[in-house]
Amino acid sequence: MISLAVAGVCRGWTRFLAWICAAGAALVVAGCGGASGAIEPFKPQRLMVLGDELSVLLPDGRKYGVNAYAPGTSTLDCTTHPVWIQNVALVFSLTFTQCNPNAVTSTTAQIYAEVGAKAAAVGAQIDRALAGGAFADKQMVTIYFGLNDMLELYAQYPARTQAALKAEARERGVALGQQVNRVARAGPAVLLVTAPDLGLAPFGAAQATAKPEPTGAITRARFLSDLADAFNAGLRVTIINDGRLIGLVSSDQMVRDIQPPFNTFYGFNDLSTAMCLPTAQPPNCGTDTLITGADTTTWGYATDKLFGPALQSRLGQIAASRAIRNPF
Repeated sequence: MISLAVAGVCRGWTRFLAWICAAGAALVVAGCGGASGAIEPFKPQRLMVLGDELSVLLPDGRKYGVNAYAPGTSTLDCTTHPVWIQNVALVFSLTFTQCNPNAVTSTTAQIYAEVGAKAAAVGAQIDRALAGGAFADKQMVTIYFGLNDMLELYAQYPARTQAALKAEARERGVALGQQVNRVARAGPAVLLVTAPDLGLAPFGAAQATAKPEPTGAITRARFLSDLADAFNAGLRVTIINDGRLIGLVSSDQMVRDIQPPFNTFYGFNDLSTAMCLPTAQPPNCGTDTLITGADTTTWGYATDKLFGPALQSRLGQIAASRAIRNPF
């Protein structure tokens, strides 16, 4: 199973590297001058990552998804099955301390994201980054929250009404947007990712089945999607929307776009099954601890809530493309 999984990853990674080459060509074209002279493309010299476990690399290189190990060994290959921030860093030749196989002396990408973090934690993460010398021009900050906010709010239903919980989700999105603006005004380019849609994750389907609502009522899965919509609506209406300071990446729309019957067009065969064994949940899930038949290149989810390698890769491609094309 290890060799099949790793072979599949290599194919996916090869596709991403091919995309990188195309992206690099786009950078070169962007830098070519016309009649009005050359335009210098944006190329950050430093990357800072804010968010939750979807943006975390542990000190030993493990991630909250599917970790890759050399066939037949316990040797972690942190560059295989990259999380989305690794894809962004790779495009700009930036390196994380947590995954530095080439032993680069001076790493240029820092992670302030924390496992379990909710949007309210962004202020403390910003303060830590500022204490470390951020922010300035020629730097990029990625911000991705919402996963744990959605789970915390959903856990309060039905003790609180759907309307009240959606209103709070929107308020949390507004509060996050204000902090995003704080970062953007400080100088760095900001790559902002919207909250994921857990209603379309295996978790949403399982909740709808296990806790059915009365006939005609909104299902639990739909309610989870509504929470994401409310959070993201508050975020979108609050952030500086001048098309320059902030590049917006829609992770909720990414997942909606690949739902059946369009999933196979995007290369996904299974969006409803969690790959990791129940006894080996992230960050301890690896290519040797997947359920029978799991395919890291065509299955979407590592757990019932967390993206697997293919969804992380797709998010990384979208984010990197936005970073390249946004007029920072």
